[in-house]
Amino acid sequence: MLFKPTDIVARVFLNTRDAATADASLRECLGLVAELRPVSVAFEQADPAGLRRGFLVELMVVLPPAAAERPEEVLLTTVRPLIGRLGLDEALFELDDPAGRTGGVLLPEHVRDERRTACGAYWLLAGIGVDPLTGQDTDEADYEGDGDDL
Repeated sequence: MLFKPTDIVARVFLNTRDAATADASLRECLGLVAELRPVSVAFEQADPAGLRRGFLVELMVVLPPAAAERPEEVLLTTVRPLIGRLGLDEALFELDDPAGRTGGVLLPEHVRDERRTACGAYWLLAGIGVDPLTGQDTDEADYEGDGDDL
């Protein structure tokens, strides 16, 4: 996945708890997916022995940066509408690094049980010019040589 060094890359994690099938989960989230226009979408059945039920949905959304001076201001100003749209609590947004280039919101377990977020949203990660989940700025690996051996 290629994105610009100034793009805000957000990972949104949803839990469609009552969905018994992937297509039911997709139908539940279709409006949100169409609205956010993610660059990638993944659906996975929750582990029956795990803490979550139904299906887990992961969206990667790439947003243009908001106008601000400091990285942490750019990051929060850009994702603020997304945080609100998902029904997450902006007060829970925390920076992950001292430079202010990555951060996120993770709902506490007791709040997740109240089911007041869009499509069961429970976690949002965001980064400036990097995938906040992997810390990578691109999917492309750095290869030595000219690529003739690939």
